[in-house]
Amino acid sequence: MDQNTNHFSLFGLPVAFALDAAALQSVWRELQRQHHPDRHGQADAAGQRQAVQMAARINTAYETLRDPVKRARYLLELAGHGIDGERGTVADTDFLMAQMDLREQLDEAGSLQEMDALEDEAQDWLDSLLREFPLDYQSQDWLEAADTLRKMQFMTRLLEEIREQRERLEDELDEL
Repeated sequence: MDQNTNHFSLFGLPVAFALDAAALQSVWRELQRQHHPDRHGQADAAGQRQAVQMAARINTAYETLRDPVKRARYLLELAGHGIDGERGTVADTDFLMAQMDLREQLDEAGSLQEMDALEDEAQDWLDSLLREFPLDYQSQDWLEAADTLRKMQFMTRLLEEIREQRERLEDELDEL
């Protein structure tokens, strides 16, 4: 198996944002079974090293493709329009204002109910962006696709922060 194939080819999938998660997982399991380093224990050192590298490649590809935000980033990279890490900014001032409002709500949230409502709102935003990205990508509107990806990354981080704060709040409530 060629180490230089793209992640989609590695799994026998078309290069597209939408994918069949069950098929991805099924192929991943089969590839892991075939290329697991334990299956190559009798190989020489080079063969064992190659098996370890292939298993790592399979896992990296799987982690990228199964996460829609990572998959969107990867698609833009494949198309030659990757975004430069976290440096790029979102140009949509309405989105930025909404993001600031959500962060203020997070700072002020003091109950699990408030956290639930905030998480639902942030998840709705992310779901909407996940529906928007394929349209930008398919129309090859690279600037818009990159902007949508940045928004997706903002919302993903916010959701992580909400979940972390919820855990802290739950821990505090358990201690009472």
